[in-house]
Amino acid sequence: MLEVRNLTVRHGYLQAVTNVNLALAAGETVAIIGANGAGKSTLLRSIAGLHRPHAGDISFDGRPITRLASHARVRQGLVLVPEGRRLFPSLSVEENLRIGTTSGRPGSWDLRRVFHLFPWMEARRREPTVHLSGGEQQAVALGRALMANPRVLLLDELSLGLAPTMVRRIYGVLPELVRDGIGVLLVEQDVGQALRVADRFQCLLEGRTTLEGRPREATPAAVEAAYFGRSGRAGPPGAP
Repeated sequence: MLEVRNLTVRHGYLQAVTNVNLALAAGETVAIIGANGAGKSTLLRSIAGLHRPHAGDISFDGRPITRLASHARVRQGLVLVPEGRRLFPSLSVEENLRIGTTSGRPGSWDLRRVFHLFPWMEARRREPTVHLSGGEQQAVALGRALMANPRVLLLDELSLGLAPTMVRRIYGVLPELVRDGIGVLLVEQDVGQALRVADRFQCLLEGRTTLEGRPREATPAAVEAAYFGRSGRAGPPGAP
């Protein structure tokens, strides 16, 4: 459904992503892991249309979208939940959720279904989001994305700054989304959490893929080497 080929992204003279390839199918979860500065968020933002790549191609359903504006990608069903949530703090929970409907995409996700996914929201629908905890705000940001009826969710650092209990609650909703056929591309620094929910993973180091495969096939030593660049760079499973 989503395919990235030889993507290279620069910030001025700094090359943040170099020749990255990845693919995501409907109902699949792929995790992008790596340390700070590895290029994870830049990759995700480039797929969402917020960074123009220097080279490479992005396609969605076999159609090129590399030069497509970010709002046009949302209309096709490619929706980003950004790092830091980016809610409108003076607006209520419901008002923030309804912003997701501006894409005009048809589908089954509406207020009723989001409230079913996060039952606490209905009772607090009129409350400004500035009064919510970080985890509650993250849930609203995810609910807003679902209101756009995505086919692919791009999730940037869902667990950042959240207590472990809230992280488990947020990640606990992903199986329902995947059962609904939504593809999930997840950027996460918490390697353990990422590997628990992912069907496949890809590790970045200095903007390059150093390891990829299925979590159950990757040894902790290989993941550590790829993550930190120790003992040389670890290639994909089976690589020399």
